[in-house]
Amino acid sequence: MKHRVLTAAIVAALAGSQATAGSVQFNLLGEFYATGVSADGTVVVGNSSDNLFETVRWTAGDGVVRLGRDTVSVFGVGAGIPGVSDDGTRISATITSDDGTYMTQGLWTQGLGWQTLSPYPADMGQVDLSAGSAWNVSGDGNHVVGLYWRSGATDGLAHASIGSVSGGISSLGSTGRSSRANAANHDGSVVVGWDEASDGHWRSVVWVNGVQTILHDRGAFTEAVDVNAAGDVVVGDAWNDATSTREAAIWRWNGASWDEQILGTLPGTFEIWGRSVANGVSADGSVVVGFNVYDFGPFSDTTGFVWTASHGMLSIESYLARHGVSVDPLFDFISLTGVSADGRTLIGYGIDYRTFLYQSFSVTIPAPGTLALAPLGLLVARRRRTR
Repeated sequence: MKHRVLTAAIVAALAGSQATAGSVQFNLLGEFYATGVSADGTVVVGNSSDNLFETVRWTAGDGVVRLGRDTVSVFGVGAGIPGVSDDGTRISATITSDDGTYMTQGLWTQGLGWQTLSPYPADMGQVDLSAGSAWNVSGDGNHVVGLYWRSGATDGLAHASIGSVSGGISSLGSTGRSSRANAANHDGSVVVGWDEASDGHWRSVVWVNGVQTILHDRGAFTEAVDVNAAGDVVVGDAWNDATSTREAAIWRWNGASWDEQILGTLPGTFEIWGRSVANGVSADGSVVVGFNVYDFGPFSDTTGFVWTASHGMLSIESYLARHGVSVDPLFDFISLTGVSADGRTLIGYGIDYRTFLYQSFSVTIPAPGTLALAPLGLLVARRRRTR
């Protein structure tokens, strides 16, 4: 069992799937790994938490709906992660090809179902029965981003890509080795991801209208993970020379270049061994969410975090405690994976140690500025290690 932050506010198990404090809500959504959320927070997408990792879509009215075309049941492996458009009607994912013979990038549209993206660039060459994988979709739902494979290539086995059902897939290129696109802004003009350096480490990068800029390169494995709708705020992780640790980071466009801000790690994180990564950002860049790893090894302790400029980085446990929300102490938070455009809906997943099943959750607040409704006071966090 991982570390859990136990506080005076976490005093009772949930009677059901929801805990509230005023207008703050914690909701368990179902047994899946949440990976993306619509702009208004009403649609959540992810992978099923069984062995199939099938793409799923959650709404309050329909619950968890499985969308089919999983690759694990056919090929034994999965790739990429599902993404969702701002209006929640389109979902990107890696799916089986129309003839069921290889893995490829796909786009699901409400009322229509799955469509595959094609053609690939001329230099595509399948690797292990995969043509490419999808890692996200632009806010308008028209542009799927990810990577495609280039079997036998000497200048990168995989290249970042952007594509559509009607126009096919285009390469975003690399600086000489592999690359991958992780997310796109609303209209697909700004794409973020990583680019592999000559020695193999990943650099956090952004492509603006197809032109690449390296955001961070300190010799460590870092990447840009998400971008806001306007395309002027990017989040991911960066190497902090002062702590020798990979830490969550944000980059803001100042009109001429990208300004980097390293957000740090949660208290109790071991320098060098621990790390934090930002997974999502609100439209105005005021709310950032992600995960924090406290140490190193197969039993590393991990939790989600939420960051604002006024309050810095807080664990999701402390975040809820400051709102007076009671959460089952046997539910272990693992990561926050996304945030709605207005910063009021946070999504993530954890594990219930009564059933050992992974569950996704959402947290809603009245406004980002109400993050710390109460001082910590007697809410003194105490770490307890059990293995």
